[in-house]
Amino acid sequence: MSDRTHDHRPRNFGREQTFRAFLALDVNDEARRELSRLAGILKSQCRGSYPSPDMYHMTLAFLGDITAVQADALCRVLEGVAEKYKPFDLRLCRLGFFAQPESATVFCSTERDNTLLSLAQDVYRAAWDVRIPFDDKPFRAHITLGRRVDLRTTRINSIEVDHVPFPASGITLYKSILRPSGPIYEALEHISF
Repeated sequence: MSDRTHDHRPRNFGREQTFRAFLALDVNDEARRELSRLAGILKSQCRGSYPSPDMYHMTLAFLGDITAVQADALCRVLEGVAEKYKPFDLRLCRLGFFAQPESATVFCSTERDNTLLSLAQDVYRAAWDVRIPFDDKPFRAHITLGRRVDLRTTRINSIEVDHVPFPASGITLYKSILRPSGPIYEALEHISF
């Protein structure tokens, strides 16, 4: 547990009435390189939409549309959550996918980690505490590499993943901006452990 104090400075989340938001863990450059390598293999074999490597992250909770007031209240609660944690390491593990093979979301999972599971539960509780009606489907540790990927002719379990470690050192609140070419993410606030 940390003994640091927070200054509760006012945050400026912009002038929009609401914005799409999510909470995530960031990945470091070493993990980003490995994830980019894996996405490159997939891209060479499968049609799909592949995000830029600078957008890789591990979503803890998708919040949907929230207000600046909700975002500020959530960050205040998350400061208390962060005090319960110290930085910890996660490790890339294997590829997997959601949905159907002809239009899959392909991801890289991480090895099971009880601290991560506890953090995800605390993040969910924080969102409930400030009454944000977020997407509360069960947490599954993963980093998305591609969407609408056609896997019908590729066996992703044959692609070897280098088990690169990366530190989880805080929670980032992201704004998701939907564009015709795909979403882009803007980090609004980082709350360190």
